[in-house]
Amino acid sequence: MKACIFHEAGNVKIEEIPTPDVLDGQVLIKTKAASVCYSDIRVFRGLKSASSGVAIGHEAAGIVESVGKNVSSVVPGQLVSVCPIIPCGGCYFCLRGLQNRCEHRQTLGYQQNGALAEYILAPAGLVTMGHLLPLDASINPEVAAMVEPFACALYSLETCKLRPGGTVCIIGCGPMGLIHLLIAKQMGASKIIMTDPVEERLQTARALGATIAINPQKTNIKDVVDELTLGIGADLSIVSVGDVSAVEDGIRVTRKQGYINIFGGLPPGSELVVDPNKIHYDELFLTGTQNAPTEHYSRAASLLAVMPEAEKLITSRVPLANAPDIFTQRIALQGLKTIVQFPEA
Repeated sequence: MKACIFHEAGNVKIEEIPTPDVLDGQVLIKTKAASVCYSDIRVFRGLKSASSGVAIGHEAAGIVESVGKNVSSVVPGQLVSVCPIIPCGGCYFCLRGLQNRCEHRQTLGYQQNGALAEYILAPAGLVTMGHLLPLDASINPEVAAMVEPFACALYSLETCKLRPGGTVCIIGCGPMGLIHLLIAKQMGASKIIMTDPVEERLQTARALGATIAINPQKTNIKDVVDELTLGIGADLSIVSVGDVSAVEDGIRVTRKQGYINIFGGLPPGSELVVDPNKIHYDELFLTGTQNAPTEHYSRAASLLAVMPEAEKLITSRVPLANAPDIFTQRIALQGLKTIVQFPEA
């Protein structure tokens, strides 16, 4: 089978690798659609680690090709999406339903072969923990491939306790910022303020329902938030870009007892200088989220089934042969979600 293989920073190539055999407890999935996350871009740039020789990517949907012995959760021919986490199932966090914080986790696309391949092998540990999500056959596989990022954004907003009528500030109008926007609307946010220096992305945010979308290099974000909230500040701020100054903006515009979520990973060695009295006297909750617990995947899949506007995040489609180009395009901030399509055999 063909796959997009990561070798080292700046080096991904389409190569032929063996189609995996299916052992007891495993499931083989024929990939229908896959996408590249900004975490994959960080691996490509050398800012995040992955095993050399691994098929990169962790956002995918496909058709169950075959199942090993003792698998009853899915059947051949079924459309599924994938939670890429392979948890141990027995550590402190797994036993509390927080498989995304598993102390021994591996992840498809990082330590084991992932989404940018003609076939995906779901290991037994992934299958037994319910990380294959059966989907209604009517769902577009291209949309189903976005279950993973939607689960992450849903977890992010719920961690920050967004409630109906709340005000959200989302810093960054890339794919993840816009996914936060779509979910925040569904959760009843009354005001959604978004920032980004790229005008094309600001236009997309406005079209998808942002209350206001501004370029922070031209407009003072705190002035805008203060005007829209009568000086109180946003209930929560989502920092969806890997930049320390963006985190500082999130802290500045969030109200007392509000939440700031560092959602985007930052370069190794980044340092944030915060006045602890700001946290203390304003009773701020400064947190971070990464990936999502299993239940958020299930609910994200249900949400996507009734969210047709999610497809507007897809700005291009390419065959697997062109998947390496996605990495340089994303670094250049070209487009939003590019779907890798896999033709019928």
